[in-house]
Amino acid sequence: MKSNNKAFTLIEILVAIAIVGILAVVVLVSMTASRSKARSAKALASLSSAIPSMVSCWGNGGIVSSPSSGGNICSLAASYGQWPQTAGDLSSYSYAGSVSSKTSWYVMLTSGTDDRRICCNSAMNNCKLLDTASAACSATNPSY
Repeated sequence: MKSNNKAFTLIEILVAIAIVGILAVVVLVSMTASRSKARSAKALASLSSAIPSMVSCWGNGGIVSSPSSGGNICSLAASYGQWPQTAGDLSSYSYAGSVSSKTSWYVMLTSGTDDRRICCNSAMNNCKLLDTASAACSATNPSY
């Protein structure tokens, strides 16, 4: 007699499920790293956009306010903008820094969750993503 078995065996199905499971884990792990990098890029862009407002404030005789989530950048008027919000995607980030002098200042955002630090200072007159949350950030460090 001739047998017409056209179905999959239990072993074949289990092997296929195991392969799909392993691929799913690899994709999820790589997505987690991508999310962390995306949050860092967003924080870097947000903080970089505050530097022209700081310079304008000082240029017009104003006082730059200490960095705080959503606070006004300049004491003269809210039209100079606000410090980027540390909410939503950036809720793990917190501010620190000193902006009391237009020649020696720094602002940083630190994330303990992503182990990242963004530093903006007078030495660079720009912002830079540092490798770890323990990297030094001051008015002169890092510099280009």
